[in-house]
Amino acid sequence: MSELALTKTIKFFRSYGLKCEKKLVEEWLNATSSTKDSSHQVGEDDLYEFNDWCRMKGTAYEEGIDDQTKIARLLEEVNGLKSEIAVLKKEKEQLEDRLGVTPF
Repeated sequence: MSELALTKTIKFFRSYGLKCEKKLVEEWLNATSSTKDSSHQVGEDDLYEFNDWCRMKGTAYEEGIDDQTKIARLLEEVNGLKSEIAVLKKEKEQLEDRLGVTPF
């Protein structure tokens, strides 16, 4: 992708209030350049595509990652969820104690 296309894309995304870093937009453009020709005008669909791409980046659902990376990321997510469950259970118990509610 050319520097001009990168600059136009960043300006377009920012015109919609999206805070985006140059490096991230450049990476997205390079990742999607095979689906866009050089005369492609950035539009609202690209805004949604970029947002989805950013949301999936670094997760097990990121496109183009190998199975080992996917499994490692899923295990990390599972461990994070287990920790969150433990915190929520403790908070629930504290709330029940304060309210005088006995668990069923």
